[in-house]
Amino acid sequence: MGLTNAPPMAFVLVIQPPEGEPICIDTEQVHPPFVIGRDSDEAQVAIPDPQASRAHCRVEMGDGGLVVEDLGSRNGTWRNGERVTRCMLRPGDTLRVGGSQLYIEEPEQADPLVGTKIGNYELQEALGSGSYGTVYRALQINLGRPVAVKVLSQECAKDPARVQSFLVEARRAGRLNHPNLVQVHDVLEEGGRYFLVMELMAACSLSAVKDEGPLGETHIIAVLRDICRALAYAENQRLVHRDVKPDNILLTEDGVYKLADLGIAAPMSSEGIAQTERVFGSPHYVAPEQARGGGIDSRADLYALGASVWQLATGQTVFSGTSRQLVAHHIGTPIPDLRKLAPKLSPPVVQFIVNLLDKDPARRPPTAAEALRRIEQIHAAHAVRMSTPRPPMRRPLRRIRPRRR
Repeated sequence: MGLTNAPPMAFVLVIQPPEGEPICIDTEQVHPPFVIGRDSDEAQVAIPDPQASRAHCRVEMGDGGLVVEDLGSRNGTWRNGERVTRCMLRPGDTLRVGGSQLYIEEPEQADPLVGTKIGNYELQEALGSGSYGTVYRALQINLGRPVAVKVLSQECAKDPARVQSFLVEARRAGRLNHPNLVQVHDVLEEGGRYFLVMELMAACSLSAVKDEGPLGETHIIAVLRDICRALAYAENQRLVHRDVKPDNILLTEDGVYKLADLGIAAPMSSEGIAQTERVFGSPHYVAPEQARGGGIDSRADLYALGASVWQLATGQTVFSGTSRQLVAHHIGTPIPDLRKLAPKLSPPVVQFIVNLLDKDPARRPPTAAEALRRIEQIHAAHAVRMSTPRPPMRRPLRRIRPRRR
């Protein structure tokens, strides 16, 4: 395999020695060819690994990219579990050098929008992305106010129907105002891109679960109460959210939970039914009647809230499987025993969540307002229970038998 004068390949080499922290090396620090080994006098990339040879292997540029060549090492050079003498390296490959693991990764590409100014907003950092677009932390320059800016993806921006839907949903959300809804501030277009400016939230509820584990009962009740307040408001505005899920339940720095993306809500008719042309909602949280298509009301949102809180309380979704399997489970499979999955939740909270997840919407709370009334009763009882001191423990009397003589 001959060498060429091809331009250097951008890569990151992550080295995990048997002990200690990983070492990250990119093309700005070292350029091929270089030697990997334990002796810093013979190897440009020295690793603290007694199982590695002094000059263990060499990495250089080949016809199609990076090539690794073993230099007669004692323990051999292994790529993806197979011992090699000389071979190509691809992003995602794993090398074993002595007792160390080496990973070849492509460097992260700089986001061209970070640092740019869009109207009165400066995009500072990408917070997350999905099929519809990317959300950035931004600064509203004239007010010095931090905000979140959702940028419609370029693929969606090329579709006039999606652009129109984006603008309609943004304007609809901008007309809504409630303490438990993420507030929409502005919508604008510049250079063929479309931007939705929103209130910046401190965290996503699901991110907190991933970082710190399932939420305790106090937080679960707060999520249920705050999101029921948002859904009751939406219900009063004759809207069905259609996509209640943990990613849309956000947390402020003051500990208030807010519901995002109410812009995709569907209006309800005078009969209280929302007709949808396509099925919205994640398969993990979709109500049975919503999965079947057709008319839905606020009880579909209550089911999705129950499925969302289930995940926040247990760390796992109600069901697992492919999208088709998930839909089938929500329609016909009994839910697992929440008491076993979340043993620290009190019976009233467990029963409330299970009630939200009833397959038959007629057996769920009839409205979001009624669900709010019930969870506020549970919250009040919980507050009393948590604030009432426990009576002092009394030691049981021990009977003393007379000693026989």
